[in-house]
Amino acid sequence: MCISFCYLLADAHILLYHRFNDDRYPSTSISNEELREQFTFLKNNNYTVVELDKIIEKLEKKEAIPDKWVAITIDDNYKSFYDNGYKIFKEFNYPFTIFVYVEATNGKYSDFMSWGKLKEVSGFGQIEYHSYAHLSMVKADKDKLKKDFEKGLKLFEENLGYKPKYFSYPYGEMNEYSKELIKEYNFRAIFNQNNNGAVSEKSDIFNIDRLVTTKTATLKSLLKQR
Repeated sequence: MCISFCYLLADAHILLYHRFNDDRYPSTSISNEELREQFTFLKNNNYTVVELDKIIEKLEKKEAIPDKWVAITIDDNYKSFYDNGYKIFKEFNYPFTIFVYVEATNGKYSDFMSWGKLKEVSGFGQIEYHSYAHLSMVKADKDKLKKDFEKGLKLFEENLGYKPKYFSYPYGEMNEYSKELIKEYNFRAIFNQNNNGAVSEKSDIFNIDRLVTTKTATLKSLLKQR
């Protein structure tokens, strides 16, 4: 009943992707064909894909958010985005926000985008923060979380030249103590990955819902196309 009520209040939707056209991880990867089909669906059904900033500006002002607005986010900055998804985003001229797993990028893990590639795509999208070591926000203690944030934010700023304004919870998980700790770092907004609803002027700016989908049929259902 709560979910239904939240949906009635909800306006914009924020989509979440991870990997692109990576057959090794089918549960978290979307194929090029499905991504292009989803973007075509959004275009043909008069959804407007907006920069994340536009939704947050409305939320900060407690203003109604247009029902057909969609923002697109990408967690973990996998290299498959650069190799596969990026060209489709440019083809449709759809903006995006990537949340960076700093340890993977700084450590030059093979499956993740480098700082150089992140700078390159920042000309078309937005680059934000996803923690240093991708810790569970509900399992790590306060001291461990603080050390993680201090290290990760320092490396983020050193390599990208600015302080991030948005954060997404690793695994989409949070509790009250982690939420309050993270707020101390003055993020403008924080995001989960719950498929429970969308974003209205009544949404909690420090726990904003996002919709995870790798299938077009699921996307249509989540958007509750009418």
